[in-house]
Amino acid sequence: MRRLSVLLGVLAALVLSAGIATAEPPPRLAERVTDRAGVLAPGQAAEIEAAIQRLRAEDGVDLFVVFVESFDGAGGQDWADDAATTSQLGDEDVLLAVAVTDRAYGVSVAEGFPLSESTVDDIRSEQVEPRLGADDWAGAAVAMADGLRTGGGGGFPTGLVVAGGLAVAGVGAYALHRRKQARGKAPASDAPDEFGDRSTEDLAYRASAALIEVDDAVRTSEQELTAARAHFGDEAVAGFAAALEQSRADMLRAFTLRQRLDDNGRDDEPEDERTQRALHGEIIAIAAAADDRLDAHVDAFDAMRGLEARAPEYVAELQIRLDAVVARLPQAETAWSALQARYAATALEPVDGDIAQARELLTAAASELEEARAGLTAPGSAAPDDGVSGQAAAVVDARAAEDAVTQAETLLDGIARRESELADATARVPAARAEAEQDLAEARAIGGDALAPVVARAGAAIAAAGEAASSAQPDPIAALRLLGEAGSALDAGIAEARAAADRQRHAAAALEQSVLTARSTVAAAEDFVATRRGAVGPHARTRLAEARRHLQQAGGPDPVAALREAQQADALAQEALRLARADVTQWSRPASSTGVDLGSLILGGILSGAAGGYRSSGRRQGGGFHRSPGSFGGSSRRGRRGGGGRF
Repeated sequence: MRRLSVLLGVLAALVLSAGIATAEPPPRLAERVTDRAGVLAPGQAAEIEAAIQRLRAEDGVDLFVVFVESFDGAGGQDWADDAATTSQLGDEDVLLAVAVTDRAYGVSVAEGFPLSESTVDDIRSEQVEPRLGADDWAGAAVAMADGLRTGGGGGFPTGLVVAGGLAVAGVGAYALHRRKQARGKAPASDAPDEFGDRSTEDLAYRASAALIEVDDAVRTSEQELTAARAHFGDEAVAGFAAALEQSRADMLRAFTLRQRLDDNGRDDEPEDERTQRALHGEIIAIAAAADDRLDAHVDAFDAMRGLEARAPEYVAELQIRLDAVVARLPQAETAWSALQARYAATALEPVDGDIAQARELLTAAASELEEARAGLTAPGSAAPDDGVSGQAAAVVDARAAEDAVTQAETLLDGIARRESELADATARVPAARAEAEQDLAEARAIGGDALAPVVARAGAAIAAAGEAASSAQPDPIAALRLLGEAGSALDAGIAEARAAADRQRHAAAALEQSVLTARSTVAAAEDFVATRRGAVGPHARTRLAEARRHLQQAGGPDPVAALREAQQADALAQEALRLARADVTQWSRPASSTGVDLGSLILGGILSGAAGGYRSSGRRQGGGFHRSPGSFGGSSRRGRRGGGGRF
């Protein structure tokens, strides 16, 4: 009796010294949004998921959000860290945990997370916490996702700087000052540096030279425009005037960027070299585009001046060309009537109305040439309305006529081209249909639920193509289009079905080995925990329970899914064994003067199991993992950071 009293006394001391275990330990998160507190309204979980998807797509970062009633006395970050550890979150995974009743929250990120600690703190305190304080639970989670995404700047780890309530997306690692933003400063592009083979000094020189060139080009073009307007009239130079205004605006924008660079040395927040290079490159591109735009119009007026010297010959040549195109009209109209009788209206829709438009253009060209000839009758005189000489006015009218004749030629050529295209399509339909039907037969032979919709759509498309090609007035181009779409869909579906079959075969071949490995690891972990359960805490037991569950599911009919379950079971069992060993290492073996090996009795759970407690190390299990939930391969426990607080 005395010996039993001693044993129970020691056991009581051990249990009391271990403290009280958490009533509900942080869960292993199976979903990215977990609402155990029931605070999300219908549709809000989907809203959070959408924000997380945007974050994953743009920055490769994953966010997990969990709402619970209480952290059971634990700190927000401690609880979040434990949940992240339990869920095997990786280096680019973030966990936001919220205890709605406690009015507390925590954020957990790995030590290797791309964003800086200060940036995460700013997102947490400036964007997330105020929304939690207003009970905007979904808004807080979306703000966390959007803050991380905007903080990435399109490519981790560029930062989001939040200062004084002003959030500005930056490039590189610099913030944008409100004063700079007021004068029109915009973030530089993350596009690749096309001048990567040049030094920054050389790039700056080229940008300066480009500014000088475009400034000179604008000034010269202003003079050219004045001369051209006086010589050819306002109507002839309208396009040149618009181009000059656009180029002048572009030039001023380039000078604004240069001023930003000139102010760089005097700013309290100077640009980094990457941004300077981007600005120099932008100046070069803007200047080149503005210069090219002006050159095109100047070249056109140079050509007009050349034509002015031979205006009579130019007008005569255009009249011959006009007469030739007019002579084509009857032949084009006959061909068009034949096409209308042979093919469906849908086949002719792209060129419908082209003959009528060509006729109108040719009429306009004849009128312009008539005016040009009138101007040539008095080459030394000036027209009374705009002051333009007769010779110059004749060239302007003749150029308008030339443009009209060119467009009419294009329209008539389109009629002939469409006739050839339809004949070619008609000849190709039988072979295309035979190939599509062969693909359809192959897809039907493979079968399967995944291919069924593809087969149905392809069969309908092939049938529609047959109707389009064989009707009284066919549309062979539409038939070819339908057959091509059906063939592409069948090719993709067949390829995916074959790939899925290959995956099934490979998984089936590897499944037996994986199940054997997992069963062995689970059994080893079971034995270790069973013989040392007095010291093994809830984390190891949770992993082991999950390992057993995944091992049981590895017997499913789908070999791919079964293989994944077996691998997951093996990984969780390894983790359970590692955690259990750590618990035992931290366990303090008690001594006894009674001659009984008290430590072995408690360690094996002979006494402590009956009392319902375990010997805790008293230390929080922190750390990070490389795998996200549902992956396999275990983890390497490392430190996590983040933050938390009350709201």
